[in-house]
Amino acid sequence: MKLSIKQLTALCVLILVSATGFSQSARQAVQASMFHNDLTLQAQMQKNFAAIYKANVEGTPYYNESFNSAKITPLNKVYLVRYNAALDDMEVIQSTDTLIMNKNNKNYVIKESRSGITYKILEYADSKKDNKLGYYVQLTEGTNVALYRKDRKKFVEVKKAAYGGNLGGSSAKFKKQKSEFYVELNGSGDVIKLPRKKKSVSKVFPRKEDLVKKFIKENKIKVTKEKDLIKLINYVNSL
Repeated sequence: MKLSIKQLTALCVLILVSATGFSQSARQAVQASMFHNDLTLQAQMQKNFAAIYKANVEGTPYYNESFNSAKITPLNKVYLVRYNAALDDMEVIQSTDTLIMNKNNKNYVIKESRSGITYKILEYADSKKDNKLGYYVQLTEGTNVALYRKDRKKFVEVKKAAYGGNLGGSSAKFKKQKSEFYVELNGSGDVIKLPRKKKSVSKVFPRKEDLVKKFIKENKIKVTKEKDLIKLINYVNSL
């Protein structure tokens, strides 16, 4: 059965309401757990949500829909994981269920075996979301400055053009968004979003602003390009 956008939205809202309807004591238990607490309900919700979007939505919320083996520290165990770029969630296979990792475990680091991609849970204070914790792809390491990339997809409704004088219908899709880049200073666990203008980027490093500005100019650094930003942050760490 094909669901309308309104029906799809209602189902998604129902899922989200169910997910947040746990008691206060259960929420406290979540914070001490690797996964959210009601595993049976959560696994069923994941299956229902997957069935809904596959039947009614173009595309997927994943950059890679396959689960990949990854080592999760400090557990030092290997799990099958995949990143949901629309919900900013890490899905983990546990037994036969797909569960959502608890972001409150800020010390967890997820490193995929095949791709070598490393995800860290960091806090972005300026986020408009209630939960300011999220998953970031680590691009550089450094005790002073570390660079991260945020991969995103957005759930959008697409209006169809009118035909023959009739109002057009609508559909929904997961749309890829431009990656954003962030830096973590002094291993704080907090990230700062890098601006998309060169002059603004140099101001992120006030004590080294002139040197950074000069390096950007002399090396023709494009502050929206990943390779150039890696080069820039490696330079900042050398100062």
